[in-house]
Amino acid sequence: MKPTHIYEFSDGTTMTLGPDDDTSLLTHPLTVLDGDDENHIILSRLVRQEWPDDLSTDERETSLSSFLQAGGSAAAMTLEVRRREPDGSYRQYIVGRPTDRPADESTTSIQVGEHSYAVAPNECFTADQAGEIVIFYYRNDGVPEGSTLRELQR
Repeated sequence: MKPTHIYEFSDGTTMTLGPDDDTSLLTHPLTVLDGDDENHIILSRLVRQEWPDDLSTDERETSLSSFLQAGGSAAAMTLEVRRREPDGSYRQYIVGRPTDRPADESTTSIQVGEHSYAVAPNECFTADQAGEIVIFYYRNDGVPEGSTLRELQR
């Protein structure tokens, strides 16, 4: 069956996934993230169900422009979603779990390769917690309703 998604790994390797693939193919890589050599994965939905080499250059570019990225280690990782907004621009956000707590100044530092990110407590995920959101993204092309999104300024 032709794939619907591309999954990219820290070392540059990629894997394609179809609509009915076992979700452990999505969640297991999260459990081996170490914040060092194995520090991130990126999941992108293809613009149409097709082998990546059979997509046009524009279709491949568009497919890879929106994604969900997990970075850090299995014990503490951050999730980022990049998506196309209604105005046609692309914006990238840190994803957080829903919270009733008022925003506070406390942060957790997450190491992603050579980079360190400061995230709020609700923006820090374990591999299991992140796996639920990765599976949701795979099935729905978005993050669960109620997730907080904090725009990254580049």
